[in-house]
Amino acid sequence: METGWPRELTVLLPAHRPAVLREAILQALDGGRTAHQLVERIQRRWWTHGYARALAEGQLASAVGVAVALVRPSADCPDPMCEDGVTLHLGNGCPKCEQRRTDRRRGHASEPREKGPAPQWWECEGQGCTAAGHGPRPAGGLCWQCQERVEAAAAQTAVQRVSATLAAEAEATEDAARLRQTIRWARMLDQAHVEHAERSRTAQEQAEAQRQAEADAEQVRILRQQLLREYPELAAYAQGQT
Repeated sequence: METGWPRELTVLLPAHRPAVLREAILQALDGGRTAHQLVERIQRRWWTHGYARALAEGQLASAVGVAVALVRPSADCPDPMCEDGVTLHLGNGCPKCEQRRTDRRRGHASEPREKGPAPQWWECEGQGCTAAGHGPRPAGGLCWQCQERVEAAAAQTAVQRVSATLAAEAEATEDAARLRQTIRWARMLDQAHVEHAERSRTAQEQAEAQRQAEADAEQVRILRQQLLREYPELAAYAQGQT
């Protein structure tokens, strides 16, 4: 197929053939044409459709768009064997195209169609993209591939934003859990200190009571000995009490 492009057009095409051009070639091949027949189609349309003159006059707006128009199947005739008004396997004029031209000359087309603005070629506004289209320009000025990339990037950004939000919420939840655990430990330590202080106070009180009891017993013993020294006659009574 590369040998079929006019040399003047080849120098204007990007080195890396855009997807829209590759798809047009594959569609033409799927339509039942051989590569040789497509080359003949390109060379014929280059002259008969006025592209050579447009290039000479500096009016060739889009090299990719022209390349697509040169190779794409014709949409004017429903007969798949029609090749720009000629029946391919017979080599004579297409009856459907001739009838349509006759109807137009008579002023009543067989299938009246509402006339609108002629489709225009447009080029994708995506950065580094060389795709082109024929017909209404997309609202965003992007081909479907660039539009998909933009939507995918927007979706990825949304996912990253949601992930960041979830991560922040998870971190806040972990911080709250750590704070609650710290408070519980502080309360447990305070309770342990209180219980230790209670036990310490009780032990001290018991020891003090024991010391007091021993001191009282010692005092009683001293008084008893003193009484026995002063009143020996009470010794027998004290022994009987014992």
